[in-house]
Amino acid sequence: MDSRFSSAPRAVSSPATLVDPQGRTLDYLRLAVTDRCNLRCSYCMPEKGLDWVPTLAVMTGDEMLRVGALFVRLGVRKIRITGGEPLVRRGIVDIMASLGALPERPEILLTTNGTVLTDHIDALKAAGVHRINLSLDSLREDRWSKITRRQGFARVRGSIDAVLEAGLGLKVNMVVLPGLNDREIPDFVELTRHLPITVRFIEPMPFDGAGRKMEETITGEEILLRLRSRYDLTPVLQDQSAVDKVFSVRGFAGRVGVIEGHSRKFCSTCSRLRVDARGRLRTCLYGASGVNLTEMMRDGATDDELVAAIRGDIAFRFK
Repeated sequence: MDSRFSSAPRAVSSPATLVDPQGRTLDYLRLAVTDRCNLRCSYCMPEKGLDWVPTLAVMTGDEMLRVGALFVRLGVRKIRITGGEPLVRRGIVDIMASLGALPERPEILLTTNGTVLTDHIDALKAAGVHRINLSLDSLREDRWSKITRRQGFARVRGSIDAVLEAGLGLKVNMVVLPGLNDREIPDFVELTRHLPITVRFIEPMPFDGAGRKMEETITGEEILLRLRSRYDLTPVLQDQSAVDKVFSVRGFAGRVGVIEGHSRKFCSTCSRLRVDARGRLRTCLYGASGVNLTEMMRDGATDDELVAAIRGDIAFRFK
């Protein structure tokens, strides 16, 4: 990797912790490595006519490693690799391995749509990836293809077994779409009867990928009511910064959960920071982007200058 962006520790004079004005410790980084995706999920993006981020504007692997290393030295203990679809980015497994090999040994996690996951399972395990979040919105091939506007269901469905056989932790995320896949909620719960996985049902945004308002929507509370009407659920004690409500199901090997993504009832305990593929810091998924770390690095910023910019952005945007 380019020596200008070495991840070797440098002098950082600021205390190694990130705390916002509300007193929340920010120790979880979601690092987007690309905006590209090989699916076109109807609730996420339009079918065509997308304006991708220009390649030269996206962080290089060296820049990602430098940013990741800097946040880790500031107290981040988990780095989740996201996209778009992270595995369409060339060399991403090597980047993840380098992040996992940092002296502080952060936990490296991956969110993926599973379309090419089986091709990378062994390499991901060797890279030190701990857990995988798999996006899967239907257990029926025809419905999955309708939602994603693509083919490849068998590979995604088969990746569940591949992840478990590799001994990695697995969470399956389903966006609940009323009138389309909501009747499959019991089918997804049944996945946990014999498999040691967590299936999480995500409250959808009230608009589709083209910005149009959805005719029907469903809240996290309504999803939970449906689950309770059929299953004996027991709340699972979690870290207070968790964004999901997780439950064990009597007699089942796995667990189920609900994420209230739109109503956002977890803001008071959120511990997450985000850096998008351009290198822009986001203190909230729903907020505006802040300081552009890529531009600063390319302009020759030192680590101390990057730290000052990060702390300043957190202090300003969390007020």
